[in-house]
Amino acid sequence: MNLELSLSTSWNGSRHQRVAGIVEEHRGLGFRQLEAYCHFTPDQLEELRREAGDREVVISSLHSPCPVAVDDSGARARWGDWLASTVESERVYGVDAIKRTIDFASEVGARGVVIHLGNVGIFPRQRTIVDAIAQHGRSSEEHRRLVDEAWRERESRKGPHLDAALRSIRALGERAAGTPVRLGVEARDGYHEIPSLDEVADVLSACDGLPVYYWHDAGHGAKLEYAGFVEHEDYLRRYGDRMLGMHIHDTLAGRDHLAPGQGETDFAMLARYLRPETIRTVELHSHVTPEQISHAVQLLSQLGIGSTGASPEALQIGLWDSPPADAPTPTPPPSLGEGLGWGP
Repeated sequence: MNLELSLSTSWNGSRHQRVAGIVEEHRGLGFRQLEAYCHFTPDQLEELRREAGDREVVISSLHSPCPVAVDDSGARARWGDWLASTVESERVYGVDAIKRTIDFASEVGARGVVIHLGNVGIFPRQRTIVDAIAQHGRSSEEHRRLVDEAWRERESRKGPHLDAALRSIRALGERAAGTPVRLGVEARDGYHEIPSLDEVADVLSACDGLPVYYWHDAGHGAKLEYAGFVEHEDYLRRYGDRMLGMHIHDTLAGRDHLAPGQGETDFAMLARYLRPETIRTVELHSHVTPEQISHAVQLLSQLGIGSTGASPEALQIGLWDSPPADAPTPTPPPSLGEGLGWGP
């Protein structure tokens, strides 16, 4: 058996002044793979490459933009969720930044790059919807009214933003073509974001022949289901055969990025859709403790999520044409993306 869990630096990347401390903490918890989250500057990412190599830790994937964009002085530049922007200069800036992520991924041998495709340019009402659930209950008249109104607004505004997003991901797919790097377009946790459940098909169709795949996020699917927009498992039923990787974390109501075992996620269901070559990244909030992570690893391994019998050759090449597999809780911390302007 090969331990196939990666740990995202979203958990500890902002807590260490030295990049070496990030890698040491990962190794101390038993991880030999990591996903580099979008908080490294180019210099820090080069340092991560060295430190990971010295400690025999594999960089399995990068969460774009990684490295983050910097200005002429080397300071972090302004960044937005711009791949679906109708302002062409913003869209091109976003594409160029993620092209650098693809280039670095190729240099370090990372198998995947996680990509957010942007949003439809509306102010989201998701918090209002979650508050209505707390006050009136799920599937109450008020809850359904808010969901219907929010979805109609989204659909009426999405056209030019979806077109921009498809141009962006096509350009990124062309950048990755001919390299070992595959791109995973992530299912997001906001109904106003791209792609929706149906729009994943648009993305894959627009990138036919390019190394562009679907990236599942267990918490995002659960949050959208809780809010009343989708059934979580539908993402996997429809796109499991094109899934590059999965962000694994637990969810409780509207809160995600908890350690597996802290919430209500059906990990046995998720396990049915994993293939040997699927990149499996544990993506957690910084509030999660090392002890909770150790318990989570044990839980995931018991369910067959933490290890596989795949050979190194299968993990590198991938078997994309094979059929998919049959198809007391602590108070949760804030959602990882809340108030940050850029969440996983």
